[in-house]
Amino acid sequence: MSSDDSLRAMPGAGSSTSVFSPHRLVSLLLTPRAYFAQPDLLSDRRGILIAAAIIGMTNVMGRIDQNLLKTSMQHRDIEHLDVTTSWMTASWSHYWLLAVCGGMVSAILSWYIAGWWYRKRLEWSGASDVAPVRARSISALQDLVYVLPVMLWTLIQTVSYPNYAQAWQAADAGGMLLLVFLLWSCWTSYCAGQQRLLSTKTRRGSGS
Repeated sequence: MSSDDSLRAMPGAGSSTSVFSPHRLVSLLLTPRAYFAQPDLLSDRRGILIAAAIIGMTNVMGRIDQNLLKTSMQHRDIEHLDVTTSWMTASWSHYWLLAVCGGMVSAILSWYIAGWWYRKRLEWSGASDVAPVRARSISALQDLVYVLPVMLWTLIQTVSYPNYAQAWQAADAGGMLLLVFLLWSCWTSYCAGQQRLLSTKTRRGSGS
């Protein structure tokens, strides 16, 4: 029995169509081909929109980290940040307010721009009948491999440090672990595209 078959045979497998059900998240992480082959993958529209919102928040968090990294590479103290970044890193309430509000704007932009780019990549690979909404949804789901660990780690930092400035300065292995998830998300993206191409060829073959 393959790992995909073993996962399908787990108790409770297929009992929930929620994007965030434990079984589906494990499948996304460990067996992405089986995950993207599920016929009811896109049935949880609310879950997909929540995933898109989380991606938007993570995008904002990434921009904040870029500003902090830029300051660090210029050998400047964290006290010499620009006004917005300094205000935001001084308090977790400021940080999360910006992450949530800015994230909603970023989520909309990412939903359309990243979704369009993902659809183009599929078309260039030979999938000529990809619906825009489907491409956006799959693009959002594949990113969960990375954005959920980022969100979880940031929540842990929230209860561990008085503000994000101190969390950034603290030396830990969290950044390296998140890098692993980022690299793994590239493989997940490949599996999602491959499964989409396979389903397209299967429909063409059955229709011929």
